[in-house]
Amino acid sequence: MNNKFLIGCLGAIFGIIATLVIGFIIIDSDILDDLDDMFSSKKQKVTTKVEYKTENNTKTTNKNKTSGIQLFGPKVNITKNVTKTIQYQNFDNGLVSMKIPRGWVVGVAKTDYIHYTFMAYDPKNPDYKIFFNMKTEGYVKTQKMKSIFTRYYPASPFAKLPVINPQTTEAFYKVYTQAYLLNQNIIPFKVPVIKNFKSVQTLGKNLTGGSIVRAVYQNETGKNIEGVFTATIKEFAMPPVVLLNVYNTIFFTTPENELVDWMPILNYCVSTIKFSDSYINGYYREQGQVVKNAQAVQAICNQTSDIITSGWNERQKTYDILSQKRSDATMGYERVRDTDTGEIYKATVGFTDHDWHGKYEPITDDMYNLPTAGYIEKW
Repeated sequence: MNNKFLIGCLGAIFGIIATLVIGFIIIDSDILDDLDDMFSSKKQKVTTKVEYKTENNTKTTNKNKTSGIQLFGPKVNITKNVTKTIQYQNFDNGLVSMKIPRGWVVGVAKTDYIHYTFMAYDPKNPDYKIFFNMKTEGYVKTQKMKSIFTRYYPASPFAKLPVINPQTTEAFYKVYTQAYLLNQNIIPFKVPVIKNFKSVQTLGKNLTGGSIVRAVYQNETGKNIEGVFTATIKEFAMPPVVLLNVYNTIFFTTPENELVDWMPILNYCVSTIKFSDSYINGYYREQGQVVKNAQAVQAICNQTSDIITSGWNERQKTYDILSQKRSDATMGYERVRDTDTGEIYKATVGFTDHDWHGKYEPITDDMYNLPTAGYIEKW
């Protein structure tokens, strides 16, 4: 009797063990690759950055998270996009103030108030930048007009003036570098080199009537850069010629295909640009206008930022989709969506060949115009 009872218990135990083993294998064969990790005596630590915003700043704290056993397939390693951990710092020189990403610097040209010029940029890579100029003077309306000076008055300053024809934002930025290099001696930062400037989208009109465009160009090394640009060109009669002035030159840029990620950050920084009462008073004295007109300067950047936001949200997204797809194909990436968080990551081609049991899935075409959270790879 006791022997039969013992044999019965042993049979039941073996049956339970067999069931667990078979169930273990059915869950996912890839878990066998992770047995060393699962039974390791040392738990791995993954450091993640948690970002939160206050009214005046953005703070980042570090939290350690212990990686647990992942039942479905191999673990993943995620490298967060730098735009997800941005912290801001304040810049204020008594005339102009703004928020900039931590680690950036601001160079201010030695000019008067009317022609006030500055650039905020990443000193490690100036392709990430925000540029502002209140006014520049001395542009020629037509090549024919310039030819008169170069032929009959070659020593005249007019013979060196750039031509803006037609009088559009795109035409201005095609001669931007030529114009500002003439003033490099008073500019404490390297004048951005803008070659082969091409507008790809119009986002709207600025407060003074100039276009706001999204455009691409090449820097001095031939690297493709993209950004948002605006400027207003006005005629200035000085008989017997007609010259041009350019007002409210504002632009921000990133390396190509990164603007989608950086747009909220750079446009936010533009919206925080403020001119002090000291600046407004100085501008008033030099310009000789009523205070009411001079104080309108205060609204330039904030309202320009609002227009950019509206135009960006309503933009035709076909360009982004095609551009991002080309970039991924060149770099060997595919994009996946974390179905739990909704975040989009770049991954090495082949990442989605694995069955992630619904955790990660390929993105749809319309998601190519959304910011990415970083890079993900299979351990």
